[in-house]
Amino acid sequence: MKNKVYDEMNKGMELIHQGFKIRNDIWMEEILFSWRWWLGLGLVILCWGSWWIFRKKNSSNRLLFAGFFIMVISLSLDAIGMQLKAWNYLYPIIPLIPAYLPYDLALMPVSVMFLIQVKPLMRPVYKAFLFAVLTSFVGEPFFKWIGIYEPLTWRYLYSVPFYFIIYLIAHWLSNRCNFEKDME
Repeated sequence: MKNKVYDEMNKGMELIHQGFKIRNDIWMEEILFSWRWWLGLGLVILCWGSWWIFRKKNSSNRLLFAGFFIMVISLSLDAIGMQLKAWNYLYPIIPLIPAYLPYDLALMPVSVMFLIQVKPLMRPVYKAFLFAVLTSFVGEPFFKWIGIYEPLTWRYLYSVPFYFIIYLIAHWLSNRCNFEKDME
């Protein structure tokens, strides 16, 4: 026996599927292999390639631990923000995931991992502030300027506390006292 919840949830799922079909068609015709698509792919390769070359080899595990945390948080917050129509990404790398993967899976984690390993004695709150301000007021406007990121109801200032807290948690995760013992 079907009930109202079942019918309404299926109706919502059908609308989501229709939206996906529209986005997928646009992606196939307009986005795939466009310069913005290549830029995203290049950012992923450049970020991870740079990290691979310049990372402190003996710190790889702890940095990757922090980096994976950032990836999960970034993807989750992007999903929430897009569902709430706070922002949109117009040139996703793959159509199945509407978030901007080069940002969530490369730029964010690699930037934080580099900041963690550079000037390790600098107070984390200073690095967190620097990261939050640069990402909010330089990174986000840049991606808006090149047409990849579209803030709808979101303002750059709103991002500052999120980036600040994300950095501090990632820094803490990377510097746990028993991290190396736990990884053995």
